[in-house]
Amino acid sequence: MERLTGSGTLIFYLGLGSNLLTGGSAIFKGHLLACALASVLLTSMAAARMARRRLRLTPLIPERVTQGQPFEIGCRVENDSRRSASDVNLRLIGLPRSLGLENEFGPYLGTLQPGQSKTGHWYITLDRRGRYAVEAIHQATVFPFGLWRDWYRHEVGRSLLVYPKFQALLSLDMPVGRKYQPGGMALTSNVGDSTEFLSVREFRAGDSLRMIHWRSWARRGKPVVKEFQEEFFCRIALVMDTFLSQAEVKRRREDFEAAISLAAAISDQISRDEYVIDLFAAGPELYQLQAGRSLAYLENVLDILACVEPCTEPAFQKLEPVLLDGLENVTTTVVVLLAWDEARIRLLRAIRERGCALKVIFVGDDLGDLSGVDDFAPGHQTLTAVQIKQGVDRL
Repeated sequence: MERLTGSGTLIFYLGLGSNLLTGGSAIFKGHLLACALASVLLTSMAAARMARRRLRLTPLIPERVTQGQPFEIGCRVENDSRRSASDVNLRLIGLPRSLGLENEFGPYLGTLQPGQSKTGHWYITLDRRGRYAVEAIHQATVFPFGLWRDWYRHEVGRSLLVYPKFQALLSLDMPVGRKYQPGGMALTSNVGDSTEFLSVREFRAGDSLRMIHWRSWARRGKPVVKEFQEEFFCRIALVMDTFLSQAEVKRRREDFEAAISLAAAISDQISRDEYVIDLFAAGPELYQLQAGRSLAYLENVLDILACVEPCTEPAFQKLEPVLLDGLENVTTTVVVLLAWDEARIRLLRAIRERGCALKVIFVGDDLGDLSGVDDFAPGHQTLTAVQIKQGVDRL
């Protein structure tokens, strides 16, 4: 049924119906009509196989798109054979069946002469964030009657990330501090030790031999080492609460998606300032990323947020040890929470004990008993999924 076109399917059922209506009657010769229609289909099958040409396909697939925003997938088709390819059309394999792409062929490219190339386009909108895979493209022909498809399968194996949709913040008000960062600014942009220095000084006992400045030693006639500038700047940790019980996964899915969008908006705002951001999230897998100062871009943060899913097991048991180890140099922690309970209280208490400024945002309507939250998160904010979907300008 995948290889029959709409017209071919109609002919198939007409032949089947006429054969059944005959019912052994000597008057109505329905089986003759069935045989005639079957011969047309068989002729189409044989002719399509003979007309099929293996063409060269170059898929044009974007790596990243935004949830709910239309985008385009292209495919350049070249006929590098010596014979023409008739009635060529294409089909994408791997994207959700709800889009209809695996059940329908398109675009239709018609006939490609030897050496000719054409480009086909699909216009698609994906309403759910996540990682999608374009597995293959079928290059088919419906020659000669448009009843039967014969195709080659071209493996593609390309992934497509759909970013969460969010509205950019106009301002983000959060307590910030300054801590000494070993390695300075250069360490946040390069892997390894800093390559820029402030000045040189005389060698002292205990200095590393790798820090010797050989040219200055040659000029002065005595050991001289490079002296690095100690720098203080803001480093922000963004912690995503991903824990939902098994019963809450479907009921609070909208709250979870709203929290992801809010985290994306916060990351976008932080990326515009001279901050380093550390992202922590525990879904089925533990995600940790340091970004900012050219070490990574906002895209890297959104790559993770595109793939995070609710964690039905207590996420804080995996998240807390990694988070607390990374807070030594963090000045401010922004926490997006989906509820308020003892596990989350312990997490906020541990963050405050490490001297970090704290900003807490609750997302959802069913947050539990918020009594005592001001003791751990003074100035916290509460937003509903509807508010985030409509757009939040300031936090």
